[in-house]
Amino acid sequence: MRFLFATHSPVFGGPHNQAVQLSVPLARRGWETVVLLPDESGNAAQRLRASGVEVVQIPLWRLRARPDPFLQLRFALGFYGGVAQIRRLIRESGIDLVVVGGLINPHVAIAARLERIPVVWQLLDTRAPAVLRATLMLLVQRLADVILSTGVEVAARHSKALAFGDRLIPFYPPVDVGHFQFSQVRRVASRAELGLRRDELVIGNVSNLNRQKGHDTFVAAAVHIRRRFPQVRFLILGASYEHHASYMSALWNKAEKQGLRLGQELIVRDPGSRVAELACAIDIFWMTSGPRSEGIPTVVEEAMALELPVVTTDVGSVREAVDDGVTGFVTPPRRPQTIADVTYPLLADASLRKRIGEAARQWAVEHCDIEHCADTHVRAFDMAMQHHGDGRGGLHRSAALR
Repeated sequence: MRFLFATHSPVFGGPHNQAVQLSVPLARRGWETVVLLPDESGNAAQRLRASGVEVVQIPLWRLRARPDPFLQLRFALGFYGGVAQIRRLIRESGIDLVVVGGLINPHVAIAARLERIPVVWQLLDTRAPAVLRATLMLLVQRLADVILSTGVEVAARHSKALAFGDRLIPFYPPVDVGHFQFSQVRRVASRAELGLRRDELVIGNVSNLNRQKGHDTFVAAAVHIRRRFPQVRFLILGASYEHHASYMSALWNKAEKQGLRLGQELIVRDPGSRVAELACAIDIFWMTSGPRSEGIPTVVEEAMALELPVVTTDVGSVREAVDDGVTGFVTPPRRPQTIADVTYPLLADASLRKRIGEAARQWAVEHCDIEHCADTHVRAFDMAMQHHGDGRGGLHRSAALR
């Protein structure tokens, strides 16, 4: 059996990592992975192929949250042609099931229905505005056989998703907990590579450089920290986007004006596929994403697997992964002073960092393991095949064309 996993971003992130981590265990369970990406510049296709995942790229215009009429017009003009291309891909590649990664690729689900194959729709985050979510959920209701959601809270924020009943399956993004395992050897090597001393405290973040990840909050919280702990260094591991160049330039200028010089107090690196190695340089992990952004970020789970105490903003389904005060700390979004206040005790007390980190590691091993996530996906696939075979799923061909 072969399934097509469609995701909208050309830059490697959580959905692409999901495809990499699950391709081999799903193949052992009888499901081969084909990933559909937009034909745009970015590192996702290269990294997927380097991991042995089959990738197809086509012009894949998607709905955008920005009020830019050109972007929306481009999506509308390319919609029917995109559906036709996806239908050909489904036929020529022998696709048996489609997984729609995210809310904003409805044309992929429509193509699947026109080809009469099952649809599993993943709700991955809360990025889309509420009105757009409600509108697109009308299509999800009609087209999806099963919903996979990163946590219950993410599903609850999508109208009617909870009404799917047992066809709504929450899941935790997969983490290779054997690879994401703290090592003193890794710590020493990564610190040497990044220009960090062995004995200094480092607060870090792993996230692609875009607005929704809240790097402005990270910088503001770092400024608060340095007033009480001036020797703390800060590390951001993330890939950059060409179309976010002005955002990054403004961010780094602001950081330098507040005493966070790039390459000195603040180090920024693209980790590529080496997050597990480089993140071992971190003592405390911050996830500072803004409202209407995340589901359950894979990087939070990876940090927990590395025994890092996590301080995270309360977005998406994060509270389903981070038990406040036990496996980490949860703060309101866009509150840099609160993030700093929660972090001060962790900086002052190594035993607290160790206790929180060990609890976080235990949770990650029990909930995020790749094999467990693969079993969850196969359960969703089997349920979708059954639901579709019963004739209860989605639009009929004539209805979809109206």
